Amino acid sequence: MSDPFEGRPFPRAVLIGAALLIGFVILAAAMVRVTGIGGTETPLPPVLESRELVFLDNGDGTTTVRIAGDNGTVAKLRSHVDGFVLGVMRGMVRTRKAYDAPLDAPYVLSLREGGVLLFEDPLTGRRIDLRAFGPTNTASFARLLRAEPAPTPEPESQ
Repeated sequence: MSDPFEGRPFPRAVLIGAALLIGFVILAAAMVRVTGIGGTETPLPPVLESRELVFLDNGDGTTTVRIAGDNGTVAKLRSHVDGFVLGVMRGMVRTRKAYDAPLDAPYVLSLREGGVLLFEDPLTGRRIDLRAFGPTNTASFARLLRAEPAPTPEPESQ
């Protein structure tokens, strides 16, 4: 069978119309982005619980989690057990390196109204809604929010 459209050019008016439509959509999106007119932003629900956490890489495949400004250890994460938390942290560290932000500054873990659990980096503005990763992964962060800090042993003097 032969192509019934062979030898017939595509209608020019349709191409021009498609180009104008695409151009209009890009221009409208840019205007909303620049001016904020016509855009919508959902405000965050109020904070119920919050904790500033510092993550310290121990160099042996473990990471110590501490409350900022406190000497107590909340958790000791292991690479084969706490993979989700450490994976999220790798992404946050990568972003901090891109911003030339200090790697040892605290992150904020907060539980908000409606069960919203957010992990935020105040230095870069990056925010992760942990509910998107399912209840098991969300629970791995939720335990960091509620864990009682254990005293960190002081290094022995020689």
